Amino acid sequence: MPKILKRIRAGRMVYEVLYTAPAAGDSPKARAQKQKASTLAREKLNFRTSVQKLERTLADNFDNGDLFLTTTYDDKHLPENRDRAMRRLRGVLSKLRANRKARGQPLRYIYVTEGCYPGGRIHHHLVINSTGEDLEELRRLWSFGDIELRRLVFDKDHTYEDLASYLTKEPREWGHPRVGERTWTPSLGLVRSEPETMEIPDSLTLAPPPEALAVSKTGPETNGYGEWCWMKYMLPYSPRRKRPRAKRKRRKKE
Repeated sequence: MPKILKRIRAGRMVYEVLYTAPAAGDSPKARAQKQKASTLAREKLNFRTSVQKLERTLADNFDNGDLFLTTTYDDKHLPENRDRAMRRLRGVLSKLRANRKARGQPLRYIYVTEGCYPGGRIHHHLVINSTGEDLEELRRLWSFGDIELRRLVFDKDHTYEDLASYLTKEPREWGHPRVGERTWTPSLGLVRSEPETMEIPDSLTLAPPPEALAVSKTGPETNGYGEWCWMKYMLPYSPRRKRPRAKRKRRKKE
């Protein structure tokens, strides 16, 4: 009988689940057990937490060589609250977007605002796609304090999950600024990968390609009638890999 493989490829990150599919001649008990296994497997691809959603978004849109920034405020420009800080940051990003648009270059970013807890000092962390010559422009636009910049490298010691966990650390420790509010802000037009589903022979199981880095795995787990397995791995960096473009939504005809 076939197995069902569901896969999401987000940039270099690949998320896969594999489970036994119910067959037409299954008994009610066998069908129920296989359905249970498939439900457990599919749940692994739901990306329910903020860290999981951010990890996938980062993998879809950023890679080695892109930028991680920390922007801080000096005493003269320190905003009095989070809303004022975010308005100031959005103004800088708007200018950066306009400058890049004039050069025919896209702008993709994700940012978080931290330091809003008692005794904290407001600052921002940003992930921005690199165009090659960014440092001087960013320093010129950010005139409110210091800016630290480093180029990202994703490998076994610095995974997308590590970065996502770091960017969401303050809300996990101190709670959301507002109930139900997302803890990170993405730019418009970011890519979102879609899952694919296929049937494979029952004899096959999950294994990463030889050149890939296995990040985590669960299973295979069996219940006597079916099995399921989940795996996450990272493909090697390729500077020639083309990044997918975000799909534009078609406007409805009136």
